[in-house]
Amino acid sequence: MIYRKEMTMYPYQSNIRLGAVSLNVNDLEAEVQYYQKVLGLDVLDRDSTSATLGVLSTQDALVRLVQIDSESPKAYGLYHLALLLPSRSDLGDFLNHLIKHQIAIIGGANHGYSEAIYLEDTEGNGIEVYHDKSESVWDKQGDKINSITEELDVAGVLESAHQQNQNSAFRFPEKGKMGHIHLSVASVPEATSFYQNVFDMTEKFAVPAASWISSGGYHHHFAFNSWAGSNLVSHAQNGVLGLLDFTVYVTNPLYMAQIKTKAESLGQLRTKMDTGLVIEDPSQNRIVIKLEN
Repeated sequence: MIYRKEMTMYPYQSNIRLGAVSLNVNDLEAEVQYYQKVLGLDVLDRDSTSATLGVLSTQDALVRLVQIDSESPKAYGLYHLALLLPSRSDLGDFLNHLIKHQIAIIGGANHGYSEAIYLEDTEGNGIEVYHDKSESVWDKQGDKINSITEELDVAGVLESAHQQNQNSAFRFPEKGKMGHIHLSVASVPEATSFYQNVFDMTEKFAVPAASWISSGGYHHHFAFNSWAGSNLVSHAQNGVLGLLDFTVYVTNPLYMAQIKTKAESLGQLRTKMDTGLVIEDPSQNRIVIKLEN
């Protein structure tokens, strides 16, 4: 049940791999341009109403955009998707790119285990771009991994940039990936209990109204917060702007069967397929689970 792909980059063990996050958007062209020009993603597939972007050389899909006509109210769903870069040098390249092109940054932070830059796309969907610090400096307390939120060392990140790439257009690195997904939910205890149960994860860090959980030794694969309050509508994916679904890959058929059994027992299994499942969490966020070799 251990996922070992790309272990040279990610020195942790996990029984999942996070795939693409799908977003409902109003202006498909503007959103495609943002993810291409700001995040350096490649268009992998495109038609009149949707586009998939990711890494061309590996065909790894990271973001899927689906155009809908909606003036939906704000709903629970995505707080941010988080793209993980291979190194601090890559984060330096990205920060140089943002500064050079005067791209708006929402914030930046040192979390102890990572350094992160926060943005929003043209329709307000949250994005984190980060790199992991060496696991040797993570503040581990037993099974817990403590997090901090301190000022980003901007000068240090910029100094770490690949000097030969200073004037090159930023391209999302081939070894980059979807690092984690942070969700806005109605109830953090309900959400974190659901994901821990269904995916056999453990809580790594928590504060009032927020929780961070993972599979294996990572700092978090999923995070949840209820900072938006309790009065938003539940997510009815197809008609609501923002999060449509996200994909979780697993490699072990037994683990897939366990996810199916747990989701079914909780009344959250929506679709059964030969190579996967579709389930919903308690805030109606849709999760597509796929079995891969």
